[in-house]
Amino acid sequence: MKHLILLAAVAASLSVFPLTASAAPQGELAYAEGQTYTMLGATLITNASPGVLKAPPIYIMGYPVPPGTTGLITLPSGYRPQCNPCLQEPVAYHDHLLTGAPGLGKNGTSGGDYKSPWRIVVLMYSPAFAYSPFFSPITSDDDLAQAEQACESGQACELLPINPGSSNPYEIWTPNVLVCPIVRQNR
Repeated sequence: MKHLILLAAVAASLSVFPLTASAAPQGELAYAEGQTYTMLGATLITNASPGVLKAPPIYIMGYPVPPGTTGLITLPSGYRPQCNPCLQEPVAYHDHLLTGAPGLGKNGTSGGDYKSPWRIVVLMYSPAFAYSPFFSPITSDDDLAQAEQACESGQACELLPINPGSSNPYEIWTPNVLVCPIVRQNR
C-alpha cells in the first residue's frame, strides 16, 4: 500500500508540478551503454512542442524511498543513486539512463541517438529489486528493454508498473524535454 501511495505522489507531481529550470544541475552523471558519462543540464523545456517531443528518451530510473526521506541513501548492495537526492525534482532519488553518447555506435553517433535534447521518461525500480543485496542498476537501454520484457512475461520484475492501462505500464513519458550535452565519458 505504501508503494501505491508513493507512485500516486510521483505521478501527480509529474502532471501537476512541471519541472523547473533548475531540475538538472550542472555536472550530473548518466549511464549510456554500460558506461558513465557527465552531462550538463542547460535548459528544461516544459510542455514541449510535438516536434521537440520526438527527441530520444532520457530515462529517469527512480528509487522508492520512504515518504519524508531527504538525506543521502545507500542501498543494501552498497549502491548510491546518481541523484542522491535531487530534492527539487519530482523523483528525488534516481539515475539517468541515455540511449546514446559520444563515441558509441556507428561512427560515434550511437546510431543517431546522441543528441542534446532528451525527452524525460520516468520509471521506478521495484522495492524488492532495489533493496536486494545483489542490486545493480540498469545501465543500458538494451538492459532496460530486457527488464521490461521480463516483467511482461511474468518473470521476476525489476520495475514497478507506474502507468497502469498504458501500452507500457513501467514508463511515464512526460511532456518535458531536457537539453543537456554530454561533456565527457568518466573512466
